[in-house]
Amino acid sequence: MEDAVEILRRLTAKPLAHPDLESLRDCCRQVADWVLQDFASLPERRVGNRASRGEMEKLLREPPPEQGRDLDKVLAEFQDKVAPFTFRPNHPRFFAFIPGAPNFLSVLGEWLCAGTNYFAGVWLEAAGPSQVEIIVLDWFKEFLGYPKEARGILTSGGSEANLTALVVARERLSFADRDRAILYLTQHRHWSVDRAAKVIGLRSEQVRALPADDQHRLNPLTVHKAVAEDAAASRLPWVVVANAGATNTGTVDSLWDLADVCQKRQLWLHVDAAYGWPAVLTEEGNALLRGIDRADSITLDPHKWFGQTFESGCVLIRPGHELTAAFALRPDYMQDVVPGDGEVNFADEGLALTRRFRALKIWLSVKVLGIGWFRDLIRHSCNLIELAQELLVRSGRFEILCPRQLSVVCFRYLPSKKKSEPEIDRINQAIFEEIMAGGRAFLSTTRLNGKLALRLCSVNWRTTAGDVEEVVRLLIEAGGQI
Repeated sequence: MEDAVEILRRLTAKPLAHPDLESLRDCCRQVADWVLQDFASLPERRVGNRASRGEMEKLLREPPPEQGRDLDKVLAEFQDKVAPFTFRPNHPRFFAFIPGAPNFLSVLGEWLCAGTNYFAGVWLEAAGPSQVEIIVLDWFKEFLGYPKEARGILTSGGSEANLTALVVARERLSFADRDRAILYLTQHRHWSVDRAAKVIGLRSEQVRALPADDQHRLNPLTVHKAVAEDAAASRLPWVVVANAGATNTGTVDSLWDLADVCQKRQLWLHVDAAYGWPAVLTEEGNALLRGIDRADSITLDPHKWFGQTFESGCVLIRPGHELTAAFALRPDYMQDVVPGDGEVNFADEGLALTRRFRALKIWLSVKVLGIGWFRDLIRHSCNLIELAQELLVRSGRFEILCPRQLSVVCFRYLPSKKKSEPEIDRINQAIFEEIMAGGRAFLSTTRLNGKLALRLCSVNWRTTAGDVEEVVRLLIEAGGQI
């Protein structure tokens, strides 16, 4: 009778069947050809297409196959049934939300990251990737004027970064004080802050949304008054969240004055700069973001205005040791990975233990393109939206509801005949729907002072004056037809 060890040895003598190297080269060529063709032809194609859940079910629903198929057949199915039913944030006429338009070096960095599958959680296993992440974080700190002792971590995006910052800030509170702590923010905040507050256990009444001023900014005097009221009522003023590039309008709050209020009242100042932070690379943007270096924590999203692929977020913490103190744990199964002097376990700095090598694409694209390319990206984007605003004004058909802030402008179409506010809202909503259905461009809407606003935002290095002129023409045509 065959020995059990011999049976197991025979059963596991070879690795599982897998495509050989030549087959994989062919697969790589197919994928690379598809991606490059998509990249080259994107500006001439529709921005995107919608589909219902029922339509997608008919196209894609199937049980998992027991036996696999050739890549070319699956890739063709992807091209026919998946790829068409998206809206492409990297399309040069995608002006909605805060899009993402990666440079192609970042795409190659992402490919290297996935292909190597490095674990970037602990120094022992990833000295090289960890050092690259340290360098990238140091670059960001230098751009923002942050001190060397500050620490940070690359995250999946701004939502995780905001949550991480609030967790660190919460660690300063005793358990007794957490129940009465108050978080102050603007009505124009990113709602990931509300979600983060919910995750860490704050009740809705502990999140105090303050009205913005007539420039859509958080007024330091309003904050000061609210803090005084809460302190007098035996509540505990705790954190102020400011915007450096609000999603709604692109506005930057008065960071220096808010830092003064927080310093006087001993409050934690968190700046959500997910969108606007790269503006510090330009003279105009650096002046606008004056005071960001005084924040206790900052959220950055390189996958927004720094030309990176999704997912690429970041959080920086001024008192860097508090980031590690908030997250570091050392269970028995991790006893072998205690970092040495100067070494960093990024698994000790945030939510995730298993971490991708997110820094690679940032490091690669900055090294190849140079920081001047990214500085030009900021100027290019602002100039495009300045052009859009000028064209809208000169047409005589639009009201600017919030002038250009960074690379965002908010406006609405005004009909030639006098209409009620609800009727004007319906017309602008119809313009939005018409342009989205047409597929040539994509923008988004918001509400400012109760009015429905159309909104353009550009962060795309491929967008040109011609793209801006086309979307303004489409707006004028849609307004006239409706």
